[in-house]
Amino acid sequence: MRKRWKWSLSAAAILIVAAVGFNWLYRAVSADEWNVQREAVISAYEKTVLTKAVKVERFISDKSYTVITGENKLGQPVYVWVGENEIRTEMAASGIPMSEAAAKVTAKHPSATILRATPGIMNDKPVWEVFYKLTPEGQDREQHFYDYYQFQDGAWIDTWRLSIQ
Repeated sequence: MRKRWKWSLSAAAILIVAAVGFNWLYRAVSADEWNVQREAVISAYEKTVLTKAVKVERFISDKSYTVITGENKLGQPVYVWVGENEIRTEMAASGIPMSEAAAKVTAKHPSATILRATPGIMNDKPVWEVFYKLTPEGQDREQHFYDYYQFQDGAWIDTWRLSIQ
């Protein structure tokens, strides 16, 4: 009985140390990205109409942007792109909603599974990037794709297929 308690306590201690270690490692790896996002939100609060940040994510194309989805002081949805030397703001009402961009993909490919839709900037213009997966006809492996649509009117720009070589 005493041996069982020792083993149980030892196993519990090892699990606790492992959990604390993984937590520390996760925080250490993520700290730089969290700082970039935090600084972008502060900059957006200071330099744009953004008063409430709801979602913060990264968009990487020719340039890297921190994309902030939020609201202005009237509660209207707004998108802010914070780049290295630039800040761009668009009211959500000036473009198509995220759901419409995703619907454009599922209209083209009914079997597609949408994984993410993110506002971004390509060629200095706001876009929607829709990331999805599907299994093309005649194939047995699913593939991943990025579709890009103009933010303002939802016109298709390009499709990128990710491939494993």
